[in-house]
Amino acid sequence: MVRAITKQRGNKKENENHKLTEYFNVRKSDRRTKGEVKEEKRRLLEYALRRGVEHGLKVKHIHNKGRGVFATQDFHRGEFVVEYSGELISIHEAYHREEKYEQDENTGCYMYYFKYNDHPYCIDATAETGRLGRLVNHSRNGNLVTKTIMVDGTPRLVLIAKSHIRIGDELLYDYGDRSKESLEHHPWLAL
Repeated sequence: MVRAITKQRGNKKENENHKLTEYFNVRKSDRRTKGEVKEEKRRLLEYALRRGVEHGLKVKHIHNKGRGVFATQDFHRGEFVVEYSGELISIHEAYHREEKYEQDENTGCYMYYFKYNDHPYCIDATAETGRLGRLVNHSRNGNLVTKTIMVDGTPRLVLIAKSHIRIGDELLYDYGDRSKESLEHHPWLAL
């Protein structure tokens, strides 16, 4: 805002323009735009994924179920919890590996099929790597949802809190497989 001030010097009037900031201190707002907040969240998520961050999680054995992942801290709705981490492979390679895994009763199958920008992908997390996302169990009414994001040109699959998750809660998400064949072999997918 500019304010004009007229001064009289002798017989001559001078018109001087002064800014209000010459008279008052400038206060800067700490508020950030929604776009700035969204960009900061994206950068923090990418940082966590590049470094394999898995804070606030613990694996426990569950009777008649096997391993499961539990929260050791609260997670708020919309917050990143863990990555479903594994080897990103082609669909052709995924089908080949599934056939191989079916031959060995001691090998589980931790394949996650998804599409990103109409391109099919698969993450094979069958190998024991110590990463926890592969151990998150199924529930049709889970407290996590999957989201695909691009990091350094590679699609990554993350699990985000669908609702508030409290300390001690088991982490669960819907595997989404409702095929007749899968339900015959794994009836727990209907739960």
